[in-house]
Amino acid sequence: MRVIVASIAAALVGVAAILVCLLAPGYYAYLLGTLATTALAGVGLNVLLGLAGEVSLGQGGFMALGAYGVGILTSKAGLNFWEALPLAVLLVAAISAALSVPALRVTGPYLAMVTIAFGFIVESVSIEWRDLTGGSSGLSGIPAPFGTGGTALLACLLCAAALLAFHYFARSPLGLAMQALAAAPSAARSVGISAVPVRTAAFVLAAVAAGLAGGLQAALTGFIAPSSFPFSQSILFLLVVVVGGAGRTLGPLIGSAVVVFLPELLAGLAEYRLLVFGAGLLIVLWAAPGGIAGALARLLMPKQADIRPKPDIDLALAHITGSRGSLVAEGVRVAFGGVIAVAGVDMTAPPGRVTSVIGPNGAGKTTLLNLVSGFQRPDSGKVRVGNRDITGEAAHEAARGGMARTFQTAQPFGSLSVLDNVRLGLLHGRWRGEAPAELARALLALVGYAESEARLAGTLPHVDRRLVEIARALATAPAVLLLDEPAAGLNEVDTARLGSLLQRLARAGLAVVLVEHDVSLVMSISDEIIVLDAGRRIAAGPPAIVRNDPAVKAAYLGATMPEVSAAQRTAGAPLLEVNTLSAGYGPLQVLDQVSLKVGRGEVIALFGPNGAGKSTLMKALSGLIRPVSGTIQLDGRDIAALPPHDVARAGLILVPEGRQVFPQLSVAENLRLGATRRSDFEAAEIEAILDRFPRLRPRLHTAAGLLSGGEQQMLAVGRGLLARPEVLLLDEPSLGLAPTVVAELFEQFRRLRDEGMTLLIVDQMADYALAIADRGYVLGGGRVVAQGKAVELRGAMLDEAYLGAVPGA
Repeated sequence: MRVIVASIAAALVGVAAILVCLLAPGYYAYLLGTLATTALAGVGLNVLLGLAGEVSLGQGGFMALGAYGVGILTSKAGLNFWEALPLAVLLVAAISAALSVPALRVTGPYLAMVTIAFGFIVESVSIEWRDLTGGSSGLSGIPAPFGTGGTALLACLLCAAALLAFHYFARSPLGLAMQALAAAPSAARSVGISAVPVRTAAFVLAAVAAGLAGGLQAALTGFIAPSSFPFSQSILFLLVVVVGGAGRTLGPLIGSAVVVFLPELLAGLAEYRLLVFGAGLLIVLWAAPGGIAGALARLLMPKQADIRPKPDIDLALAHITGSRGSLVAEGVRVAFGGVIAVAGVDMTAPPGRVTSVIGPNGAGKTTLLNLVSGFQRPDSGKVRVGNRDITGEAAHEAARGGMARTFQTAQPFGSLSVLDNVRLGLLHGRWRGEAPAELARALLALVGYAESEARLAGTLPHVDRRLVEIARALATAPAVLLLDEPAAGLNEVDTARLGSLLQRLARAGLAVVLVEHDVSLVMSISDEIIVLDAGRRIAAGPPAIVRNDPAVKAAYLGATMPEVSAAQRTAGAPLLEVNTLSAGYGPLQVLDQVSLKVGRGEVIALFGPNGAGKSTLMKALSGLIRPVSGTIQLDGRDIAALPPHDVARAGLILVPEGRQVFPQLSVAENLRLGATRRSDFEAAEIEAILDRFPRLRPRLHTAAGLLSGGEQQMLAVGRGLLARPEVLLLDEPSLGLAPTVVAELFEQFRRLRDEGMTLLIVDQMADYALAIADRGYVLGGGRVVAQGKAVELRGAMLDEAYLGAVPGA
């Protein structure tokens, strides 16, 4: 039905255009022709912006090149219009391809600036090269193929053809690849899509459409000059796409109708015309941020029934068993500046087995995945998939060589349907070829996805995003499947299903490599576990052996094991109370009904494996993320809905993970910023901080970015103390620091405890935290799984929380 209605509407519009061009007065035909050339240029920009997600403000320059090409070739070279137009368009294509080499090395606002500069160059050349372009006077007497009405009709026909071509192009392999790169560049590379040729194609197609529009406009007007193509015209084309609806087939046509016809309709308002026109555009952008075409589509198009045949899972299994090979990494090393992130790690992941990589925060797990999958180049070492050496290959090349991966945060192509996400994996970066929908459906069924295949992937709940991402990775028919924290944010039932799926994939012959913080899952499904700490491999073997390895326990829980203070202190009245708190990131729920209490003057430690929700809880308490439900009360006041700066003013101060000092400011300036909320700050307080952390004294006027990691952590704590907190939140203060520095820090935390400060500490060095804590809470899967006095939490309870339990042990 929708196809019939659309066909009838298109036919009516076409008949109306023909009647206007052939029967209406010349001015109306000219106006319609201008609409068609504007829409034609908009179609090109819609490819670049709507599909590839790149902004160009040089479309006016390409339109000028097309117009001058036709004008010069017809008036000076003696060619007719039909000979001049294709030559002018070819010239634009060649120039845009050459310009794309430097232009597409940058993206976003930088690409816009490069294209702005190009537009100014074209304008300058058209003014200064008087012998060829006529200078400021321009070129007149440009011959047209027909009269005004006929030329306008030609422009309308070419515009209609461009709109139809865009409709099919957006669903072609190349069009899907452009949309994938715009939505998730890293994920696009992981399925074999090379960014440079795809973006180059989008840039050239946009320029060609603008050049074609310029040639038609020159014939329509018979006169061109530099003033015909001001910089504002490039902005107008951008407005056409945005107002009409970026990525929508009819968006450029609707946007052109607005910017061409609306000023004419408002002509009677005289000097108020532009004011009303601008206000109208603002209203449109506010009411329909997805463009007019997007708003109309949501209103007029009914939801399609998701009717599909029952998928054949055997077809999916046959697809993924075609490639087999081990992943072998030998001596892989990479350093960032002076920090060695991965130090000569060896790893072998054979087919038919689940090989897991675990380790505390900052161990180098994700960096190792990036090195073996081509997202980062190793400084040394070798990486092989089967018999193919992929060392140093780009990510898209590694993907074509049998490597597939998922990411810490699920990265579906949000603007594409679920089915198209998987089809892109089947295409494997090719611009041509088949991507059978039947096979895509079978892969979705294999991973357990049971919702609508037509739904946009960006609207899926978290668990389904994970499943679609895995199905897309399997579509590339990999020999090796890398999964980076796939269980993050999943509940127990979904985690169990994921574990069963990974074991099934391994039995099908894949080499499955799992990086995961849910150690219980790792222990239950892994054949081999590799443990990293500080970029080095410290243990490897079956789960039972790894779990009881002293080096592994030391990496997770600390090795020095200070004694827990035997003196039991009496907690003051409740100062911080958290009740049934749930929070997360978008569709990813991390915290589930968390409750805890902190008394005045009490030191509370939070424990749990990576991914348990500890840092998320700290962010929720400090206002950096808004809780989904539950309450946070500070001294009886509910602060759950307050923004972060108001939470800080209330007295809840976060010393964040990773220190996050202001690198360009001096140590003194960083410290002074800590007291921003206070009106009673005195300079002597900085002296007190320097007495507490003597390492900072000789660095007082040094830029914070030049400090060592330990000095930066001391600075971050000092900055927090100068805020005079009611409760000081310390998120992983020992992360990445040398043992001597950790000991210094925790000695200061002990002093703060003795001075009566209220502390809530998250730290992977559980021994140090227990030594100064009064009580502790253990998080697992976003919930409180244990709590008690510090002396009660030592031993088996923390071992199981951090290292899981081996089935059958």
